[in-house]
Amino acid sequence: MKYTCTIEHLPGSRPLEAPPRPPRHIPEHGGGYSTGFGMDASPDTDGYADYGQRPVPASGLPLPVRDRIVLDAAPGEVPWHIALKFLGYLLYREWEPRVEEGVGWHYKPDLVSLDAAGNIRLWLDCGNIAARKTDRVAAKLGEDTPFRILRRTEKDARQLAATLAGKVRHPQRVRLIAFDAGFVDAIAASLDSTNRIKALREADRLDLTFETRQDRLELRSRLHVLELKG
Repeated sequence: MKYTCTIEHLPGSRPLEAPPRPPRHIPEHGGGYSTGFGMDASPDTDGYADYGQRPVPASGLPLPVRDRIVLDAAPGEVPWHIALKFLGYLLYREWEPRVEEGVGWHYKPDLVSLDAAGNIRLWLDCGNIAARKTDRVAAKLGEDTPFRILRRTEKDARQLAATLAGKVRHPQRVRLIAFDAGFVDAIAASLDSTNRIKALREADRLDLTFETRQDRLELRSRLHVLELKG
């Protein structure tokens, strides 16, 4: 099943982590993902949308930014994993992450951001991940490439952090990001083939208005960010 999510990023939204340099927009491609900056996004000369450089209409209020992601569920993939991939894209959309795209390694990320030369700029995994994979990916990515793992709840994140403690050679390269209990599961239960989302991202919280063909849901969660211990 395919889940199309049209996202309106409300004025005032901020990235959880800003990319070190502006991403170069890459046209729609295969791999379970597509993005299309809508009429409200004003691309600059490099072709990517920038929150801070859009014209202000006569009302004096900034326009929202809209884009779209299509998630293609793999056979047997659980709904909460799809919801986490959606949230990974939402939190890191300035990096233009691609979903379920291999990078030629033994391990495959759930989402990845590449620069114009094809180098990895960001690696995102969602849900369950083994210590062996975490250690090897962190070592291979290098010092300056963020490696982020999304978990459903703070409790889940703390359990994973405890499991990984002492088993990752470069723990400073890895962070765990989690949500309030019930937040991810509510998204997973509501996902439909067509979804419209209004999102306000702040430094420590995420507010969503989620509309499908059947329902309208308002969700809020704190963002819980955990560091790994060596």
